Amino acid sequence: MNKLILLFIFLASDSYGYSQLTARQTRDTSWYVVLKDSTVLYSKKLWVRYSDKEGDYLLLDYNKKIPMTEVARYRNSTGDYIRMKGPVETYRIEKGGPRLFVYSREFTFSDTAGFHRGNDFFIRKGPDGDMREMNYKNLKDALAGNAASMRQLQAARSTLVTGGIIGATGLLLTVIGGVQLFRQDRGHTLPPPPSLRDLQAGRLPTQPALPPKKPVPALAIAGPVIMIGAMVYLFTAPGHINKAINIYNQ
Repeated sequence: MNKLILLFIFLASDSYGYSQLTARQTRDTSWYVVLKDSTVLYSKKLWVRYSDKEGDYLLLDYNKKIPMTEVARYRNSTGDYIRMKGPVETYRIEKGGPRLFVYSREFTFSDTAGFHRGNDFFIRKGPDGDMREMNYKNLKDALAGNAASMRQLQAARSTLVTGGIIGATGLLLTVIGGVQLFRQDRGHTLPPPPSLRDLQAGRLPTQPALPPKKPVPALAIAGPVIMIGAMVYLFTAPGHINKAINIYNQ
């Protein structure tokens, strides 16, 4: 359930950066870097770079390098990021509070099809709270005390459970319908080929009457339709989660 919630959050999250800087700092013409000593640097171009010698650093306007160890926060074309101590130090800001913050971090994994990118999501109560994995239990703990948010969170959970059951039912009906269709096709046997004696005597086999055409089993049609309906229903779950967080942040 927790992983399913994260999947839907990843697919349907509005994924926007959030900045708490003043109007003077949030200029449309530049990106920025906030250093740990509170210094703010602006740049029209900002990239994250890595070298074996210097490690991770930010490159501003092609010529100025800022080591990541000196960075507290930055914004570039991909979003707003904060830096924290820990095994993974860079987190992207997905929802910027003011009461409940949502962050993500990107990771790379491999399988037989090659390398892929994924995202983990985290929440934090207040700008100085503990970073916690985003799942149903932690969301429930974070939103406790706000009845409207809890109703939206419960609606999201009910949607996922109900949609999962409907989808599983549709899959089962699809499998049963497929088996029925396979057996139906196997019942159509071809006539035996003519013998050598018949061919020598010039006796060609008569064209057998075609077997009556059987309709496609109802389950082979109903199953996929139910599965599609379940998918459409499941995609309403992220809206409830976003509403729960937005209500809490009001």
